[in-house]
Amino acid sequence: MTKIGMLTIGQSPRDDIIPPLKEILGPDHETLEAGALDDVTREEIDDLEFRPDDYLLVSRLRDGAEVKIHKRFILPHLQKRIHELEKKGATLTVIMCTGKFPPFHSQGLVVTPQEILKGVLEATLKNGKLAVVYPAEEQTHKAEGDFGRNGITVYADHLSPYEEKNELEQLAERLKEQDPALIFLNCFGYSPRVKTIIAERTGKPVIHSNVVVARVLKELAN
Repeated sequence: MTKIGMLTIGQSPRDDIIPPLKEILGPDHETLEAGALDDVTREEIDDLEFRPDDYLLVSRLRDGAEVKIHKRFILPHLQKRIHELEKKGATLTVIMCTGKFPPFHSQGLVVTPQEILKGVLEATLKNGKLAVVYPAEEQTHKAEGDFGRNGITVYADHLSPYEEKNELEQLAERLKEQDPALIFLNCFGYSPRVKTIIAERTGKPVIHSNVVVARVLKELAN
């Protein structure tokens, strides 16, 4: 049985996103869960200092609270967890975040979803408007650089993965007004409900990061 490391940039367990991934992977694979912030206190996170050029990331603590961190803080913690997961037998580890990451040192495979998802977007939409939904408003300025290309107009919006229902409804209405050809939920934290509501309100195809990456993991693990 293949052991797959599921590594969140926040704290584990992530009962909000792991069960749907395990359902896709099926019973033939064992999942080992870990969080980059598992041994980091809330006080340490609150004391983080941000520079103007910091790469912002959004995740969740085990108590359900949303936190904002930066990549230079999280990278050594991710590397540590990768080694720990591999010591437990993981031969394949996925970083459960759609942000951009450098290569990690590892014995097995480490999947960083952004490259997979960008490939799907580029293979799917050749011309037209792409709507990208980020977990934080401060991240939306990256949309053009991350996803812009010839023939593609990028519209960026935001929604906390731990949103209130009315905020989700408002987002769906804004997306409907923008009339994009394709909508991309650019965060692992979005629930299936977010995709369902946006797809129903807009009538547009929606790419849910979790589902796409889980299907790739299943292929790699077989």
